[in-house]
This record gives sequence, structure tokens and C-alpha cells, in this order.
Amino acid sequence: MDLESWKPDDNARRLATLIGAFGGVFGFVALWMGLGLNPLLALLCGVLIGFLLFAVLRPLLRAVFGR
Repeated sequence: MDLESWKPDDNARRLATLIGAFGGVFGFVALWMGLGLNPLLALLCGVLIGFLLFAVLRPLLRAVFGR
């Protein structure tokens, strides 16, 4: 696979997805184990955290990789 053939938008989307997924999982575990929140509520908050990270980071990373 030629990684240099990816467009800047591809790199931004993939990296934002990776960071958003890891951030959501971290948020879920932190809320569930650290704060003792209900597991279903912690899962819902973790998913929300992941989507928020993705939505914020994708345009930011697209601007960085677009240069």
C-alpha cells in the first residue's frame, strides 16, 4: 500500500477517527470506573465524547495536512 498516495483529507479523516475512537473509549472507562457512573450512561457519554472529538479534529487536521 502506497501511503503517499493518500490525499490530505484521507489522512485527516483516518487520524481523527483514530483519536476520536480512543478518546471515546478512554472517556467511557474513566466515567465508568473512575466516577462509578452507570455503565450505560458512561457508554452513551463515551460515544458522545468520541463524536465530539471527531467533529472538532477533522477540520483542524484537514487544515494542517492540507499545507
